[in-house]
Amino acid sequence: MDESMAPRERIGNTGTESNKYDIVIIGAGPVGLLLSTCLARWGYKIKHIDNRPEPTKTGRADGIQPRSLDLLRNMGLKPAIMAHKPAKVYEVAFWDPIPTAKGIHRTGTWASCPSFIDARYPFTTLLHQGLIERVFIADLEKNCVQIQRPWTITGFKTDESIDTEFPVEVNLEHVEGRAKETVRAKYLFSGEGARSFVREQLKIGIKHKDPIAHVWGVMDGVVETDFPDIKVSILGETTRLQL
Repeated sequence: MDESMAPRERIGNTGTESNKYDIVIIGAGPVGLLLSTCLARWGYKIKHIDNRPEPTKTGRADGIQPRSLDLLRNMGLKPAIMAHKPAKVYEVAFWDPIPTAKGIHRTGTWASCPSFIDARYPFTTLLHQGLIERVFIADLEKNCVQIQRPWTITGFKTDESIDTEFPVEVNLEHVEGRAKETVRAKYLFSGEGARSFVREQLKIGIKHKDPIAHVWGVMDGVVETDFPDIKVSILGETTRLQL
């Protein structure tokens, strides 16, 4: 981490009570890890759990948008991302079926980062999500924060009458039932994604503009092809690819 980004003071909970935290973070995907990284740098006491035994193993959210890369640069994490030599996508190509014949044809192109977006880097960065997660995890470890795996949340409630400073009680459990733990926190954050236990308990639904009825496939490999847009994002009526 760039020394200029290092915290100059400890502003979080520096007490010795082992079961009390400034925040409990559920889920160690990019969203939860980003929050954890920021708070750890400022000295907050964090309990961070994830129900997987290790970081993401297969491709998921493998794209970093231009403004997100700006943020990673400001945090001093861009060099660690670029050390993996990710793909840089400057353009999106649109392909659709040929109306009067077999096959598809290019119907248009668009900049991956249009000029009206104020971004330092005019491209989308493609990198395996697991590698992105490990960049955050390495920074967290420098600030003495470990992801507790594989653990899950089983319940939570807020009661200021018990503890006004740490009003949130969070129940945690090893995914195989080997151990249980109850902690108190000032805040509870859910970074669990689409199947969020916290959101379900709060009865907060997900609203979609259109139903998601697409089947996605991710392949890692070396492709031999004469397809002209193999190194750009490809969108179309019958295809939705990122190559």
